[in-house]
Amino acid sequence: MQKLWEVKENKKKERIVKGKDLVDVVFSWSLLDVLNSNLYKGKVDKIPNTFPSSTEYFKSFVNPLVEETHAALLSSMETLRRAPAFKFWEIKPAKDFKPPKSLYYEVTLQTMSDNITNGERKLLEFNDLIAVTDKKPTRIDDLRCSSEPYLLALVCGVNEDNPHLITILASKPIVFEDDNMETTKKGKGVKKSLTLFGVYLINMMTNIRIWTALHPGPEGGNLKLISRVLQSNNEVGGGSCVPCQENGENVVPHHLERTIRSFKLNSSQEDAILRCLEAKDCYHCNTIKLIWGPPGTGKTKTTSVLLLNLLKMKCRTLTCAPTNIAVLEVCSRLVKLVSESLRFGGYGLGDIVLFGNKERMKIEEREDLFDVFLDYRVEELYTCFQAVTGWRANVNHMISLLSDPKKVYHQSIEKEYHGKRFSFRQFVEERFRKLRIDLHFQFSTLFLHLPTALLSFQVAEKMNRTNDLLRVMTISDVVANRRSCHGRLKHVVKDFRKDGRLENDSRKQDCLEMLVSICNSIKLPDFIGMFDLKKLCLANAYLLFCTASSSAKLHMSSPIQLLVIDEAAQLKECESAIPLQLPGIQHAVLIGDEKQLPAMIQSKIALEADLGRSLFERLVLLGHKEQLLNMQYRMHPSISIFPNREFYGMKILDAHSVRVRSYERKFLPEKMYGPYSFINIPYGREQFGQGYSLKNVVEVSVVAEIVSKLYSVSRKARKPISVGVISPYKAQVFAIQEKIGEKYNTSEQFTVSVRSVDGFQGGEEDIIIISTVRSNGKGAIGFLSNQQRTNVALTRARYCLWILGNEATLTNNKSVWRQLVDDAKARDCFHDVDDDESLAQCIERSTTALDDLSKLENKKLISFENSIWKVWLSNEFLKSLETIVDSEINKRVMSYLEKLSNGELNQESETENLFRQHEIDDGLSLIWAIDIIKRENHYVQVLKIWHVLPSSDVSRAEKCLEQHFKRYTKVKIERCRYICSQGNLAVPMRWPVKSCSQNDVISDISRSFACLSVLEETETPKPIKKQSTVKKVWKIRRKVQLNNPKK
Repeated sequence: MQKLWEVKENKKKERIVKGKDLVDVVFSWSLLDVLNSNLYKGKVDKIPNTFPSSTEYFKSFVNPLVEETHAALLSSMETLRRAPAFKFWEIKPAKDFKPPKSLYYEVTLQTMSDNITNGERKLLEFNDLIAVTDKKPTRIDDLRCSSEPYLLALVCGVNEDNPHLITILASKPIVFEDDNMETTKKGKGVKKSLTLFGVYLINMMTNIRIWTALHPGPEGGNLKLISRVLQSNNEVGGGSCVPCQENGENVVPHHLERTIRSFKLNSSQEDAILRCLEAKDCYHCNTIKLIWGPPGTGKTKTTSVLLLNLLKMKCRTLTCAPTNIAVLEVCSRLVKLVSESLRFGGYGLGDIVLFGNKERMKIEEREDLFDVFLDYRVEELYTCFQAVTGWRANVNHMISLLSDPKKVYHQSIEKEYHGKRFSFRQFVEERFRKLRIDLHFQFSTLFLHLPTALLSFQVAEKMNRTNDLLRVMTISDVVANRRSCHGRLKHVVKDFRKDGRLENDSRKQDCLEMLVSICNSIKLPDFIGMFDLKKLCLANAYLLFCTASSSAKLHMSSPIQLLVIDEAAQLKECESAIPLQLPGIQHAVLIGDEKQLPAMIQSKIALEADLGRSLFERLVLLGHKEQLLNMQYRMHPSISIFPNREFYGMKILDAHSVRVRSYERKFLPEKMYGPYSFINIPYGREQFGQGYSLKNVVEVSVVAEIVSKLYSVSRKARKPISVGVISPYKAQVFAIQEKIGEKYNTSEQFTVSVRSVDGFQGGEEDIIIISTVRSNGKGAIGFLSNQQRTNVALTRARYCLWILGNEATLTNNKSVWRQLVDDAKARDCFHDVDDDESLAQCIERSTTALDDLSKLENKKLISFENSIWKVWLSNEFLKSLETIVDSEINKRVMSYLEKLSNGELNQESETENLFRQHEIDDGLSLIWAIDIIKRENHYVQVLKIWHVLPSSDVSRAEKCLEQHFKRYTKVKIERCRYICSQGNLAVPMRWPVKSCSQNDVISDISRSFACLSVLEETETPKPIKKQSTVKKVWKIRRKVQLNNPKK
């Protein structure tokens, strides 16, 4: 028996790592496995539409999830150089370190500066997957730790008080060798410090939670709803329950029906809410209701009204969404509705709780949600539940002070004021003032943040009245010697219970009466820690909001009756398994639109296996009934007509508010800027931008020109305009953002938002400009052909939608874009870009600039006619020219380069730095330097053109260049500074290679430096013939004794 008890105790002490099986799979991959994109090719089966059992259901998602985890890790390797790296200050085996499996280590992280961590992450977080390395890696070969070529670790613990203290589970033992130690000398002693890094790769939190949900364990979870979605069963989303109808059990109370109608919803919205409210009390069967909300149909309003009524019915409901943004949106709308009906001080908000990662949610930017966010609520309540300074202690102190102030004075004056004499009146005044302030804060906090299940309305009302009484009470009321108070404190409770009120109706006695009643009414402990306060708030709230992933925290909380999933069509079905199995859940409501974007999947293999498919979409495929919201309130009818016909079979009606004449806005005078236009740009050129993404710089210029015209109109008319620019390609989004810059950020009335299609889902603006990018003779449009992506892009605008594209490219295939162009022509909404003179000029400038740029792209070393100097163009300079796309500015740049190549180096503007700066115009600067290249048997001076960039970015570039030039030898630096002049012109110099000593190693100037992302140029440029002869009578402006560096 003793041994059995010891085994049980040891199991309790063992650290539990959820999803350990998934972690073990990740740890089993070698580096070659990670880099092999086809590692699971042929091993991942397509997820079926129906399932014979819950076991088969869960099993079908396992391999696709492993492959998606593998793809995420592979993706992190591609950006390894930019990955945050955290230096280990100390590392030691943890108490539960037990080789070969339980390789736990306790690590103290060194505080790192922002430039070391290379990104927004300042600390490691729970379930971060890291690589343990000897140095901060810049390439995959650097992923070494001692003798191990690849060592992973999972962060399985973070100290709440000191987040620099973490616990990790390593894939292999971490061996501490001399190579891992850094030696430093201090005085006479020698100190060895650790040189290990934790390099952030991915966070596995969500995938671990999904994995755990897919493996419920032998005892099983709540599978009531899971078992209802395995087969094709129309009853899941069907009508009302027959037994409930026969017994009249599912009839919504009339007062709730009146409340619903007071929100002026349309009939489809009201019907959807009533069907959900009817189902929530059904105990005969488990149901899943589907609410289909196409763009602009008031889906969020419908959801918030549904939740408000569930709150009034005191139905414990969890509302989930796939993203933090979606959760914040629906929670914000609900809080706004609830706040309009609150009686005083926010009482009732305690029944609503929002929880999740504070940083990722960016809660500090959402003041409207402070009062319902769990972490803030717990911090506020914690001050109220302290044994000595909490609300109950202060209530008792106030009762004592009001009952017998002289007794309190004599008891406290010696103890608290160390014999220093205060008059009785001074003491009472100060004590009363402090207690009144403390109680006002604590009472306000309690009735704002405590759930109504723990604090009744009557008690909250007494707290509010007590605050009012204490505010008007004077010191004379406190020190007055009334017999009704003195010596009768012990009878206050008794008298109150018998008569309901003390005989004396004075403010002082009224206050005493309520304070005693409040004390007796609240049964909570005097002291509650933060962890218990979190449990208390989560267990007693009626409406809970979080992401589907974060709902895993509720498995140990009080049962939940109803689950609502917003944006359900964007949630992977395997991820919805997390909230669907929560204890107590009987019914679920899925709200979404499968015609819009699904969940994001990184792996092509997992995508083909349908890992990104939602439960909502699968149920629709199986024929489950949807409650359609059939009236849209966002788009002008000219905008809504095409997506309505193409994607929704003309099932959506335009609301009266968008059909009235006043809804039509004319922002610009030209005909092409009506409510709906396709603007044909046949001159565009698609090219690769960042990574493998495409961009079209001609469309970038057109977008910038249109936005500029809109800004001018907004300023002159002093009317607000919100503009959204959408492109399916990230490189195009980046190029437009760079082109527009921050010039419109200071205007309150004019806003511009440039995002990808995925980033705009759920958003809307007055005007939307779509840049389609594709412009080629093949008719290739890539993933632009995705109908869900197209639907999202076409349904974001309120008043105007202007689509930029190449007609020939978009119609040269059988995608939805051919129908769109044909529709625009049929409706007289098709326009050529040349119809607007300003756009025609803009295109002419940008195409000229492209022609000039294409001439330079294959030339790193160029010569101008009759030039003295050779000009070397860096990759970064060529990239920056692409972003300018303005022929006038490009001409100025090339004109200045020609001037430099002719020897006009502006000698009088020399600086201590090797590089120089020249302003091209008010907003752009050119950075250049004299550098050295090897040409046959000589080192030759050339002009290196580093960058042309906004003046605001010059300081950053200069710092990078300073670091670059630190690698040069003294001799090379002097040669870069060496200036020979002939009259007013500077001429290049050269030195024979053999004159250099062996130690004079001159680095290849074409090599990059990471800060400016200049690609490595491996080939040394070939010499070019001189085009002009320079007289050999030179005046040496500066003489350097190269052979004797000491001089």
